[in-house]
Amino acid sequence: MEKAAASFIISLLLLLPQGLIAQQTDKYEKMITESGLRETVDTLCTSRMEGRGSGTAGGTAAGDYILSRFIQMGLSPFYYSHSQTFYHSGGIRMRNVLGVVPALEPSDRYIVISAHYDHLGKIKGKVYPGADDNASGVAAMLAIADMFSNMRRDSIGPSVNILFAAFDGKEYSMAGSNHFVSHLPFAAENIVCEINMDIFGSTLVPVHKNRPDYLIVLGSSTLAATHPGAVSAANYGTGPMLDIDYTFYGSSDFTKTMYKLGDHYPFYLSGIPALFFTSGFHEHTLKTTDTPHIIDYPVLAKRTRLVFRTVYNILQKVR
Repeated sequence: MEKAAASFIISLLLLLPQGLIAQQTDKYEKMITESGLRETVDTLCTSRMEGRGSGTAGGTAAGDYILSRFIQMGLSPFYYSHSQTFYHSGGIRMRNVLGVVPALEPSDRYIVISAHYDHLGKIKGKVYPGADDNASGVAAMLAIADMFSNMRRDSIGPSVNILFAAFDGKEYSMAGSNHFVSHLPFAAENIVCEINMDIFGSTLVPVHKNRPDYLIVLGSSTLAATHPGAVSAANYGTGPMLDIDYTFYGSSDFTKTMYKLGDHYPFYLSGIPALFFTSGFHEHTLKTTDTPHIIDYPVLAKRTRLVFRTVYNILQKVR
């Protein structure tokens, strides 16, 4: 009986704040649409983008598209610019595209939400579209940016600045995120946390059988001290109720390895709490068959909602 009572109390505590969150965020969560996510993925996978290779005309076109979306949403520049241009070894010109939803009251603190937009480009005449890797993550990031931008216009927060970062050079050993972190214009401690989405839209390698509505979330322990349960609280109650695995399919070794393979990792190495949201590698990863047809848009919408709510939960505890 005591265990049952304890479980009931825990469930109630999870449900109560989510009910309050839903009252404030329902209007904005309705902005997440399958058609909107699909349009972004399709645009980033058009022939004009040619696989979005870093330093190519297609990569430049993809960066321009994301920049136009940031400007359309009214996102502010990050330290006077929406772009951060740099050169990788070999002289490859790369560009991070950045946009900020400013804090409602002046703040020097940031939450960073990222997704890399580059992919393999064209190799031996074959285009690698990169729909899941990582047009899906960019689609989610842009949807979340739009929601928080609208909340800001309605004077509903945020309590700290939210920086949306579309990183270039992920396929070059995370060149974009490494450059960003190594050229921070302020102390790393000013970043509350980093949230990264990469390979975010497929349902091809579920954690449990018959649960395609799954998501892998790595790095939750880095948030534990300051924002315990931010992800789980966002998921339950009135949340999307995804099947979440906080490991990489139960393997501690693969969990450690996978956590090192995303744009969140340079932040983690700088002492910044960092979360990695992914749907896992699959048979189409890094292949020409990674096309929009493999994206599960209803589940992608649920995952986008989860990340939005996670950020919203974190914002409630920082000033």
